[in-house]
Amino acid sequence: MYPLFESRMATLRSLALGTMVLAASLSARSEVSGSFVINGDGTITYFYTLNNQSGTFDLAAWSLDLDIPSPDWDPTDTFSGGDVTVPDLLWFADAGIPVTGTFAQDFLSLDPAGDVPVGAVLAGFSFTSSLPPGPVTYHEFSAFGDSASGTTVGPTTAVPEASTWVSGLTLGMLAGRWVLRRRHPIATKA
Repeated sequence: MYPLFESRMATLRSLALGTMVLAASLSARSEVSGSFVINGDGTITYFYTLNNQSGTFDLAAWSLDLDIPSPDWDPTDTFSGGDVTVPDLLWFADAGIPVTGTFAQDFLSLDPAGDVPVGAVLAGFSFTSSLPPGPVTYHEFSAFGDSASGTTVGPTTAVPEASTWVSGLTLGMLAGRWVLRRRHPIATKA
């Protein structure tokens, strides 16, 4: 769909596969900080910041590896008609080829001027999904084949643990009993 984007991401991924083990062993690295907001309409907006203050290379691209069959958002950035927000016109977003998951949301700096240099922070990446939050893997790439990986928050298809369901069900039942008692007090003998 976007040959320049696909070509650059393919090059970065192939260069990065050879250096991924080395990058993972480095103690100083950049990170993708994720957060989310639960919207009132059953959706969740995920926000991401590239924090390269402790990094060892300039970030030219990054990707979220998601264990979902397909996204419930258009993975292209809003400048291109999709649902993903990128910081500025120097960045591009689209679906990618996952390294470890079943779907990848890719982000690519289209110009070296948009790369996140060592010591810098860049915020402004986001998208909205109805999928619940959970831990996801991210991969970062330099224009020269350096890479690093880590974990952040993102949309998952994970079902909450049974203890969470039981706790929620128990609280719901107790709240229901409280409401019924408030509306229909138990008659006492006089």
